[in-house]
Amino acid sequence: MALDAFLLEILVCPEDKGPLWYFEDEASLYNPRLRRRYAIRDGIPVLLVDEAETVDEEEYARLEARSAEAVTTGTGGAATPADAPSQGPDPALAPETTEP
Repeated sequence: MALDAFLLEILVCPEDKGPLWYFEDEASLYNPRLRRRYAIRDGIPVLLVDEAETVDEEEYARLEARSAEAVTTGTGGAATPADAPSQGPDPALAPETTEP
């Protein structure tokens, strides 16, 4: 199952906050900087550092060779889809004010 395009725009590595490479056919997200792979289970990215797999040199080379096939995540798309109406700031998060 492919990940949603909007989700791919915002997904980043939980450790270094950089983009990931998405390999749909392997159901994984890969961080080439840290050489860590995150599994996608039942269509849900498991972005837990403790559950990431550190890849060896051979696997690193294989993934690097496939980098042109990967979709790069975390490209910084809009916070909401472009056709969604703006809802403004959440009033529940506004700082409290006191009347003088």
